[in-house]
Amino acid sequence: MLENVNNEQADPEKVKEEEKPKEVVKKPRRRRRAQVKKQVMAGPWPKIAIAAIVLCLVLGGIIISTLNKGTADTTVPVIENITISDVIDSSTVISWKTSEPATSQVTICSADNCTYTKTDEALFLSHTVAVNDIRPNTRYQVTVISRNGQGKEAKITLELNLNAKTTVVVGPEIGDLAPDFTLLTVDGKEVTLSQFRGKTVILNFWDTTCPACSEEMPFIQAVFDEWPRDKLEVLGISGERIQFVSGFIDSRGLTFPVLLDANETIKTTYRVSAYPTTFFIDSDGVIKVIKSGRFASKAEIVTILNSL
Repeated sequence: MLENVNNEQADPEKVKEEEKPKEVVKKPRRRRRAQVKKQVMAGPWPKIAIAAIVLCLVLGGIIISTLNKGTADTTVPVIENITISDVIDSSTVISWKTSEPATSQVTICSADNCTYTKTDEALFLSHTVAVNDIRPNTRYQVTVISRNGQGKEAKITLELNLNAKTTVVVGPEIGDLAPDFTLLTVDGKEVTLSQFRGKTVILNFWDTTCPACSEEMPFIQAVFDEWPRDKLEVLGISGERIQFVSGFIDSRGLTFPVLLDANETIKTTYRVSAYPTTFFIDSDGVIKVIKSGRFASKAEIVTILNSL
């Protein structure tokens, strides 16, 4: 009896073999998964999934297209080279060009009333309007208006005596009528240059990375603070992102309007090649002085203003 016990204890492999659980035979899962996959693919879900993906792509394209249309063109066409010619008895021809296709409209007003308006809704780069029912040797106010395909309007108003051939140059040079434009301020307000007709305008092109611009800003701000708003307007123009421009304005305590020229369209129109560049525009909208480089003092700005 004792010998049997000792023999069992002396044979551990036999004990382990007896305690080892029987192997369970498992069925292969791959075949079952493949069958389930075939069943799913054979059902309606793949078609629904594909339709959902296509619908999302279509809707995404519509949204992107709508956004692009909404932001496709936020600039105002520039009116250039207005010519008033062929003044014969009671008629004349007014011609001009625009920087992009736009409509044509001319309004002529005498001291008594507006005597003539003519509009062409077709979009052209070159515009010619024959005007009738006017009197020779009479002073008129002539307003030329063009709107692009998005409805953005450019307008030039001239005080002319229609007794001779006249050419009005709209451009960025001294003696030219300053090109009109409309831009948004950092606060989202729409500002048009021609709305300040009757005032002197300082138009300052600058950049936040320009050391000379930073140095002259206190002088420009001081002039803005000291001169009355019915006599002088200061407009800063930057082509940078609003975040950079706003930070620059806040850090220096600037309060004069700063306009965002996001696509640098106005910079190109005024042929600005370096920062800072400042235009002094008189009350008739004519460019009188162009200053390239920074101002050395507030007195330098005041001297130019007093010379206009």
